[in-house]
Amino acid sequence: MKKFTISTLLFAFFISFSASAQYYKHYKYKHYKSKYYKFHQANGISHEFFDDYESENQFKNYRLLPMNQSLRYNRVDAFFLGVGSDIDNHSFGYLDIDGVTVNGYVGYSTGQKDWQYRGAISKHIGYSFLIGAEILKTTNTDDFWRTSFTENTIAALTTGYDYHDYYNAEGYGFYSELELSRFIALSASYNYTTYTSAFNTSDYAFFDGGNIGRINPVIDASADEIYQESIGLKVSLNKNGLTRTRLLTSKLIIAAELSDAKGMNNDFAYNRYEATLLNYFRLDRSTLLKVRLMGGSITGDAPDFKDFALGGIGSLRASGYKAYRGNKMLMGNAELVFGNMMHFRSGHFELDGIYLSVFMDSGWTDYVVNSSKDPLSGFENFHTDYLTHNVGGGIGLGFLRFEVATPLAGSEGLTTYWVRLNPTFLFIFFRISLN
Repeated sequence: MKKFTISTLLFAFFISFSASAQYYKHYKYKHYKSKYYKFHQANGISHEFFDDYESENQFKNYRLLPMNQSLRYNRVDAFFLGVGSDIDNHSFGYLDIDGVTVNGYVGYSTGQKDWQYRGAISKHIGYSFLIGAEILKTTNTDDFWRTSFTENTIAALTTGYDYHDYYNAEGYGFYSELELSRFIALSASYNYTTYTSAFNTSDYAFFDGGNIGRINPVIDASADEIYQESIGLKVSLNKNGLTRTRLLTSKLIIAAELSDAKGMNNDFAYNRYEATLLNYFRLDRSTLLKVRLMGGSITGDAPDFKDFALGGIGSLRASGYKAYRGNKMLMGNAELVFGNMMHFRSGHFELDGIYLSVFMDSGWTDYVVNSSKDPLSGFENFHTDYLTHNVGGGIGLGFLRFEVATPLAGSEGLTTYWVRLNPTFLFIFFRISLN
């Protein structure tokens, strides 16, 4: 592993050393906790065992790489059998150290026939400042925002639909988070990672069919091993989904992966930026509007697996899986849900019983070639006519949901039926496409 410089490490933590000045501000907010309600959408696989693994890690992750699970099944690892966990704020049961959180896992990939591990240790200083470090050697994916790890494992094992693409990652990192208030958090990390391509090792499923035989793509057409040093920066606004009115709540996450900084001798020099805005509007007691907006930009020369990809699960539901790729991306999902969904306990919005929904997915991504390091460069010629639109509807019966999606005129794609286990943007079980 490459040694990191002192200056790089200091840069990674530079936003966190004002933590002591935030102590009293955070303490003040603690006293007003009762004024806020924490929004979450409870249904599907979100109870007991599964709830521990579905902790919205894409919004609570201080580190650059997404978290993974100690028990999983996919076409690369086959069965991965491990012990431990990788959930923030949950200490590994055998290492309960007062004031320190230790988490991670160690396990064996029956497909790749190797041992993998991930370990992290973190500590809060005061109420608002967190520091931590991690070391890892594991299979990973950047597709967690499309469908959850648990949902994907169940789908791959039963129906043969594996909707994640994988790579192997080995390295270490340091991370920190500073909470400026109950609604604003700043994160920074230093990361050194060796990425290698992962290959199919299994096509087993309880039922025939599915896409589990789909070849897992290489990380780049020109390299199967990539060494990258990077700085991760993140701004989180209302990451815990707090609301005072119980009618509206929003979350905004803006993240940057910087691998094109002075002093970095990387195989690929690029910067990757991404923003996600989630909005939930309660229109009346039985009507909920959900809106997700995403945007992304890559400057410089990035490896193929870092490109943006839209289509299929969790994005454009009537389009082919990752049918659209590029270094610039815009996407929006809007869904109107009707039914018995408002059950207030500490402000929780819960979907229960029979409900109906209508939705629209819109997105665009393309390769824009220029030499600018401005992340907004390349969007100036964008026009709404470039967007691909899908529309559809669904019916839910408790945690089970049936959907149909079709492309609008002028958009590519097929009428597609989905069977889902959770009524969010993120959790989808399998699909059947019709010509």
